[in-house]
Formats: sequence, C-alpha cells, structure tokens
Amino acid sequence: MLGARGAALARGLRGLTHSWRRDSRALALVRAVGASRAGHGQAPAGPGPRRRRLSLSAAAVVDSAPRPLQPYLRLMRLDRPVGTWLLYLPCTWSIGLAAEPGCFPDWYMLSLFGTGAVLMRGAGCTINDMWDRDYDKKVIRTANRPIAAGDISIFRSFLFLGGQLTLALGVLLCLNYYSIALGAASLLLVITYPLMKRITYWPQLALGLTFNWGALLGWSAIKGSCDPSVCLPLYFSGIMWTLIYDTIYAHQIYTLDIDRPEDCWDKFTSNRTLGLIVLLGIVLGNLWKEKKTDEVKKSIDSRIES
Repeated sequence: MLGARGAALARGLRGLTHSWRRDSRALALVRAVGASRAGHGQAPAGPGPRRRRLSLSAAAVVDSAPRPLQPYLRLMRLDRPVGTWLLYLPCTWSIGLAAEPGCFPDWYMLSLFGTGAVLMRGAGCTINDMWDRDYDKKVIRTANRPIAAGDISIFRSFLFLGGQLTLALGVLLCLNYYSIALGAASLLLVITYPLMKRITYWPQLALGLTFNWGALLGWSAIKGSCDPSVCLPLYFSGIMWTLIYDTIYAHQIYTLDIDRPEDCWDKFTSNRTLGLIVLLGIVLGNLWKEKKTDEVKKSIDSRIES
C-alpha cells in the first residue's frame, strides 16, 4: 500500500516538474518577444544607456559644436557669456538714453553692439590668455584654458585674434565717423588691461575703463557725438559698478560667503540681472517721458484756449 502511494506521489511530482518547465519556457518566450518589441521603439525593461538631455545653455552649445571648433569658442569664453553681457549692458543703457522720448531703443544699434560685444570680449580674452599663458599653466582654475593647455598654438591664437578684430572693425565701420574714432581708441585699453594686474593693485579700475566704453560709444552712435552731461556720469557710474562686481570679495557685500566659490560666482553673475533691470528702467522711463509730455501739451493747449 505504501509502495502504491509512493508511486503516485512520484508521478505527481514528475507532472509538477513538467508543468513548471513548460511555464518557464513560456515566460522566456514572452520576455524574448518583449525585448524584440523594445528594439522596435518600445523602452527595454532592463537598464540601458541614458539619453543625453537637450540643453540650451551656453556651455552645452559649445560642447555640441564640432570638436576642432570648441577650443576657439572656449578661448572666446562663449561657454561663460556673463562677461559679454557685462560688456554689452552699458552700451544698451547709452542707446536707451539716446532714444527719442516715447520711443524704444534703436533695435539695429542694439544688435550691432551685441555683435561687437561678443567679438571684442572674445578678442580681449584671447589677448589675456596670450599674455598669461605661462601663469595659467600653474593655476588649477586656468590650466585647462586652450592656450595654456596646448589646444591652440600661439601662431593660431594670433590668427584668431586678427579674425576677431577684423570682424569687430567691420561692425565699427557701420557707425558714424565720430564713433569710429571713439571706438578705435578703446583698442588700447583692450590690449593693455591684461597687463594691469602685474603692475598695479587696481586692475579692476582698468577693467572698468575698458568694459564701460560702450556708455560713450552707444550715445555717439545715435547722436553723432558725446554729450558730457549724460555720457560721463553714465561712464563713471559703470566704472564704479565694475569695481564692485570685479571685487566681489569686498566685505561691504555682507551677503557674500567668501569661503564658497560657488556663492562668489552666483553673486558675480547676478549683475547681469541687475544690468537688465537698469535697462528696463531706462526704456520705461523714456516711454513715460512721452506720456508726460503729451499731458503737458494738452494742459498748455487748454489754458491757451480758455
């Protein structure tokens, strides 16, 4: 009797084993079909290489450029555009102030000066890296700059500098003769600024004189000459602004954490927003000026009629 029961139990176990094997094969078949479908557009179940996220940041645009071009774009600091903004914004203030009452700034001049800011900031960075290539190699923060790292030779950097200055000259020649002479005078500042940190403790002042030249040039491009009562206060105000953002470690800036480089960088880049706010104030003020003028004219006309 026990032998019969044992034989029945053995037959049951064999049947269970066959059933388990059959189910396992079916499960494997399902997985294979799923993997095949995943290869035709459906996401696979297992881990795989992650897709690169699309980014429109300046650094991402430079990284996506053709590899031979990337060192030159980094030499121009196109991956760090805040410096271009700080060079461009004083130009926009001056162009905005020179606009006729009730009118927006001249969009053609804004675009022209924007192009010039990109080229001249790039030329300035190229000159700076050429002067400082031996020093940059010894500093961790600057050792990977294209000239210091050997990605661009001195000869090629000279050629690249010449190309940038030639294009910048083409932009300058679109202005009136007074502005052409005034803009050409700024080249001396662009060339000598990188040397100032070797011979003075105030290189920020030289940077301020250079970066805010557009406060003079923007007005003259619209008006044909500089009005000292407008241009000089704007120019010297811009210089003081540069002294602040380029000396951001100064202790009047009570919110600065000097021990955190990322906080220093955030404080520095926030000046782009500040400059845009100033531009917005100038534009709105100019539009409001026309409104007030119309109200004054209506008031005068009504008094004359009465």
